[in-house]
Amino acid sequence: GILPGEEYKEAGRDIDEGLEMAELLEKAGFDSLHVDAGCYESWYWAHPPMYQEHGCMVDMAEKVKKVVKIPVLAVGRLGIPELAEGIIEDGKADMVALGRALLADPCWPIKVQEGKTEDIRPCLGCHDGCMGRIMEGKTLSCAVNFATGRERLYQLRPALKPKKVLVAGGGVAGMEAARVAALVGHKVTLYEKGKSLGGHLIEASVPDFKQDLRRLNDWYKSQLQKLGVEIKLETKVTPELVESENPDEVFVATGSNFIEPDILGIERSNVFTAMDLLLGKGKMGDSVVVVGGGLIGCETALWLAKQGTMVTIVEILPELMVAGLPVPHENRMMLLELLAANNVSMLTNTGIQEVIAEGAIISSEIFKKRTIKADTVVLALGLKPDDELYESLRRKVAHLHVLGDCREPRNIMGAIWDSYEVAHLI
Repeated sequence: GILPGEEYKEAGRDIDEGLEMAELLEKAGFDSLHVDAGCYESWYWAHPPMYQEHGCMVDMAEKVKKVVKIPVLAVGRLGIPELAEGIIEDGKADMVALGRALLADPCWPIKVQEGKTEDIRPCLGCHDGCMGRIMEGKTLSCAVNFATGRERLYQLRPALKPKKVLVAGGGVAGMEAARVAALVGHKVTLYEKGKSLGGHLIEASVPDFKQDLRRLNDWYKSQLQKLGVEIKLETKVTPELVESENPDEVFVATGSNFIEPDILGIERSNVFTAMDLLLGKGKMGDSVVVVGGGLIGCETALWLAKQGTMVTIVEILPELMVAGLPVPHENRMMLLELLAANNVSMLTNTGIQEVIAEGAIISSEIFKKRTIKADTVVLALGLKPDDELYESLRRKVAHLHVLGDCREPRNIMGAIWDSYEVAHLI
């Protein structure tokens, strides 16, 4: 595969040949041309993940437009209305084609026409609900839009009896539960112990290649405001609070915490979780060891490497991003190539034994023990549920629902799907 901006000698069909083909197709009587790139070896062009820029293939459409007179269609992460509009205005293409943007929000064109672009639910480029499911032989849907592909079955209908709903936790699961419950007509109050809504979206949207998560968080905030959801920040829900409020339904969406493993030296001042580092709570050195090669570890490693840090990922399994939920092929493929391109060292089949002042002691089947020098050690060993509130309310509250990471840590799709399914039924 070829990454954006990479210098290379084209092995397959290059742009010049593509332009020649465009002229021949026009002569042969084609009505229009839909211009994109990619093949099996570089799937991340044909199905651009979140690591690709929005509008990553527009330049190709622009080149084709210069050599033909028939209409040219541009594709490639064009779900931001201003971007799509700009392409037409600048004459780079005659039409803009949307795919996943319409799975995330089928009302995209209507909302643009009505001037309500802030109401468009953004596509994340995660592929978890669409291509990822197709690869698993499941039906097409969408991570951020639970009803996609089953619209009739999961249509929202006004509640027969409006209820008083309490939501504990303002992460993705809590915000989606509050949104859906308010949409069908319930009176919703959302409590968040932190200073702002978003949960793990806050730190996850720090890297430049994860900006779409910030767009999702902003969308939720504006939707909750429009729906009149009462939001109480810096308020931790306790059994006493639930008892005094006496709601008809309680949604517990208290999220998850990073797993801190039982490793010698873990309490050292040069050890941080990936979350701490992303939130700016850790002091960064010039060289870093990331412990854990799942999606969080790999994305954190890329973010650090892009800032000029020397990064080594240590993963106990034979490959990166293979434990837990499957990472869709095109996303995984591009991320692995980006790590390599940014000189990240990847040590698989390797465990960490101890954190020491000058780095970490690691071991594998090949070398029994060796020291790897690093200023900072970053932990990305997954998440564990924060189910303390749920456990304290069990058997005491009749209408109690547990959602998202505090039920089982997964991903954005897991949190949104949990919440929609339960909240649309109360």
